[in-house]
Amino acid sequence: MNKNTISAWFNGIRGRLLFVAFIPMLASTIVFFVAINGLDKVNALLEDAHTLIIPNFSYIGDMRQARNKFGYRAWAAIDAMGNEAVRTKQLDTAAEGIDEFESSYKKYTDARFVEGEAAIHDQVKDAVPQFIAVMRDIVTLLRTTEPEKINQAKQLLNGKFGELNTVVRDFNDKVANIYNARADHESKLAKETRTNVFNLILGISLISGLVIFGLIVWMSSRIANSVSSIADRLTTAASQVATSVEQLNEAGNSLSQSSTEAAASLEETVASLEEMTSMVKMNSDNAKQAAALSASSRESAESGEKEIQNLIRSMTQISESSKKIEEIIHVIDDIAFQTNLLALNAAVEAARAGEQGKGFAVVAEAVRALAQRSAASAKDISSLIKDSVSQIEAGSQIADNSGTVLTNIVNSIKKVSDLNIEIATASAEQTTGIQQISKAMNQLDQASQSNAASAEEIAATSGEISNLAITSQNLTVELNTVILGEAFSAEGVHVTKHVAAKPQKTAKVAVKSKPAPPASKETIPFDEDTRNHVGTTDGF
Repeated sequence: MNKNTISAWFNGIRGRLLFVAFIPMLASTIVFFVAINGLDKVNALLEDAHTLIIPNFSYIGDMRQARNKFGYRAWAAIDAMGNEAVRTKQLDTAAEGIDEFESSYKKYTDARFVEGEAAIHDQVKDAVPQFIAVMRDIVTLLRTTEPEKINQAKQLLNGKFGELNTVVRDFNDKVANIYNARADHESKLAKETRTNVFNLILGISLISGLVIFGLIVWMSSRIANSVSSIADRLTTAASQVATSVEQLNEAGNSLSQSSTEAAASLEETVASLEEMTSMVKMNSDNAKQAAALSASSRESAESGEKEIQNLIRSMTQISESSKKIEEIIHVIDDIAFQTNLLALNAAVEAARAGEQGKGFAVVAEAVRALAQRSAASAKDISSLIKDSVSQIEAGSQIADNSGTVLTNIVNSIKKVSDLNIEIATASAEQTTGIQQISKAMNQLDQASQSNAASAEEIAATSGEISNLAITSQNLTVELNTVILGEAFSAEGVHVTKHVAAKPQKTAKVAVKSKPAPPASKETIPFDEDTRNHVGTTDGF
């Protein structure tokens, strides 16, 4: 909660009344804590008296009583020397007094000392054990019947016991005086604390009562002035509302007319979009067919490219086979040449042999003729194969060139096919987009017709708002009368019966497109603006 929010909250009636109601609570809280503080102090004093003064004072009293009990019973035992039963009983009682004294002294020393008490105890802390020992010696001596020991017991009673008894008695008196003074002091503090708490509570109650009374008077005046000012502003606002209602009615009629014209324009736009949708759909279908044909041509071209590649591979293989045959022919030619040489050598040798070598010469001549014929045939075959190889190489070159051209054609067909697919996809997307636009325009058409109906309703309700403004003016007069306690003069306030104009029924007409009218929310603020309202309880 920021500073401005807190300030606005306290400026309202609710905040002021709550503040006035908070002051008694605050005063009661302060009184409560003051009373609790005083009670805590008194309780601390009582606790100190209960845990320190009373127990220690009681231990001192028990020690005095036990000491007196021992002295009385010891002398009583001496006086009853002729009666053994009485003497024994008195000595037992005296022994109990010793035990009680020792027990009380131990409890006293175990307890917490007050200021100055420890110094007094230090003066007797050595004498007390001696005092207890002397009392036990006296009881021991008195339990015998020997006159000598009885006399020793009397001497101890009159001598050492008396001296130590005086020391212990003085110690008891001093400690008792300390605790008496401490009790008086704490009793005085308790009375002062009670008186201070009472005075403080009384003062806080009186001051808070005066403050509350003053605040109530001040806030009553402020609230009356504020409400009176609000009533005046309500009267002025009611007059302004009556004027604004007329403007609202005119704006409603104008809005209705504009909405009707906008609806007609939207209908024309929707019809044009429907025509565009059908044309784009037709283009999309044609693009799809072109894409299908391109895909078919692409497949045919790719098949032809594969066949050309197979032809090129076959021509290459034939060329390689022809080269191998040519090589074989060269080998045959060499063999024929060698055979011819051998035949010549055989003829020469036959000539040398003379008559005996004639048959061998005939055979050599036949072999030579056969070799010459083989050589001639090999030359002819080699010539034919060279011509075939040349033609195959030329055909292979032509097939290579045809494959390259066909590859370019296939690539072009692929690109055309891809472009046709993209065109078909884009056409489909355009069709979808236009359908969405058409749907949105239909929705705008419905919204425009709804705005026209809303404008008619606004015009119809303006009369009711006017009547409410008149009622507000009358209530303002009554409010001033209630607050000020007297009749309120309404001079200068124009209160007239306003009758809203009957809203005009608007027919839907077709008009030419024009700029869209301003949104209804810009012309007429439907949402209430509560920042500058008067006469409400928002700030209370």
